[in-house]
Amino acid sequence: MNKVAIIAQTKEGQLSDTSKQLISFLSSFKPESILILAIGDVKFTSTASSRPVDVIHLAEGLWSDSSTVQPLLSVLDGFHVFGIKSIQIDNLLSLLAASAKKEMVSGIQQLQFSNGTFIISKSIFSGKASLSLTSQSATYFSLNRNFDFSGSVELSEQNVGTSTSLIQSTTSEASIKTLKPITGSIPLPEATLVVGAGRGFKDPGNWTIVEDLAKALGAATACSKPVSDLNWRPHHEHVGQTGVKISPNLYIACGISGAIQHLAGVNGSRIVVVINNDPEAPFFKHADYGIVGDVNDILPRLTKKLQSH
Repeated sequence: MNKVAIIAQTKEGQLSDTSKQLISFLSSFKPESILILAIGDVKFTSTASSRPVDVIHLAEGLWSDSSTVQPLLSVLDGFHVFGIKSIQIDNLLSLLAASAKKEMVSGIQQLQFSNGTFIISKSIFSGKASLSLTSQSATYFSLNRNFDFSGSVELSEQNVGTSTSLIQSTTSEASIKTLKPITGSIPLPEATLVVGAGRGFKDPGNWTIVEDLAKALGAATACSKPVSDLNWRPHHEHVGQTGVKISPNLYIACGISGAIQHLAGVNGSRIVVVINNDPEAPFFKHADYGIVGDVNDILPRLTKKLQSH
């Protein structure tokens, strides 16, 4: 692997944890050069012992069509480009691949590189199955949130070779008028642990026990579509085919029956735990672990147990 480019997300001036894992993972392939495309401002601390990387800071504007990415395409010529799945990164990767007329592989769960060939395991059919494939022509890669980083070493501070900024072309007629960031300590699309809840809680006032469990786990909260339709929870927490699609390491579904629409949004989860008082709930057929019981009884007990450790 000659040249590697990594689209990295940042938070509060630092690389996100998943971006650090991706840089470390790809460094293990010993590419000749590494280019980090940082979305937003990020600070790097130089150390003499770490591998030099080049950094391009991408403006957090609207990468909307082929004309806006032309300056970036010229920079990425000859690179293999990687990113961890998010709405922003998937949009940018697919736009780059289409504009460059290059092959893109998404939904990657495992990845190896040997003798010029990528060996890939990816999810298909909304996470219901996995596909193994090899490719020598793929240029753009989108890795699942729960990508298997096992065996990767911890990322040391990066010694920056060059650092530049790149803005979009001004030929596009699209523009952003306002930005309304979603508040919360853990953004749902980036969460590795998620606690989801449905109408089984019967009243929005009961949601505190869901939040208590999520806090004890360090997890994000999610909900089913009926819950967001009733305005019990904000719509950005709606997980499903028409909502956010997630792929955490652990998803705990509380009081959710398991409609097909919801399953389409969570099938990328590595481990699914279902808690429901109906033993015939369809979700149990898709669960790795199931607990039959009242969520209003089980969740406080589970939270208490977690808090004691």
